[in-house]
Amino acid sequence: MKLLATALLQNITLTTLYLQYNQINSQGADYLSNALIYNKTLVTLQLQYNQIGPQGASHLGHALQKNTALTTLNLSYNQIVDEGAEQLVNALIQNKTLTTLDLRVNQITSRGTQYLANGLSQNKTLLTLHLSWNNIGDQGAEYLSNALLDNKALLTLGLEGIQLGDQGAKHLGNALLQNKTLTTLRLRENRISIQGAEHLSYALLDNKTFTTLDLPYNQIDDNRKQYVKDIFKMNPQIKLNL
Repeated sequence: MKLLATALLQNITLTTLYLQYNQINSQGADYLSNALIYNKTLVTLQLQYNQIGPQGASHLGHALQKNTALTTLNLSYNQIVDEGAEQLVNALIQNKTLTTLDLRVNQITSRGTQYLANGLSQNKTLLTLHLSWNNIGDQGAEYLSNALLDNKALLTLGLEGIQLGDQGAKHLGNALLQNKTLTTLRLRENRISIQGAEHLSYALLDNKTFTTLDLPYNQIDDNRKQYVKDIFKMNPQIKLNL
């Protein structure tokens, strides 16, 4: 990895680098991060399944504060946990080019989500954030909802399988009453019942920018799904996946 990072320092043409399913760990992430500080051409970096951990996330977070080229970073399946999420906050605040950040399956809890939400509330460029299959829960959803009240850039938020219940859905619905930027919210494989779905439905009735709500595999009884679909018919621009 050290040799690859050295080459990346000098490269002026490479735009996409796939390094998933290796054992880069935190040391390899450190080498890459040093290269990213100076590299001006790489726009996509895929690092999923690399065991970089919180220390590796810290190295990359430092690089992102200075990098001016990267637009897509995939850090899913890397065990960065809450401490790693905390190390990405300053990157979210200071970075001006990153548009897609994938943090799926990283053992992030509501505490780590609070850190990320603080960064998101001040971020002006990120368009897509994936946080699915972390143990975020309703409390984490509340932190993200508060961030959505301030954020004016994010278009897509992935929250599949995060142990989200009706209270979390209510928090998100309240945010969407005011947020007029987000277009897509992915909530499949959570614990949302008819109460949470109803709250989201009515919150989106007058939203003119939102386009896609993904709700399969929640706890909405089959005999109540048509009721939810009927509410969304009042805002036909929204595609409901139920």
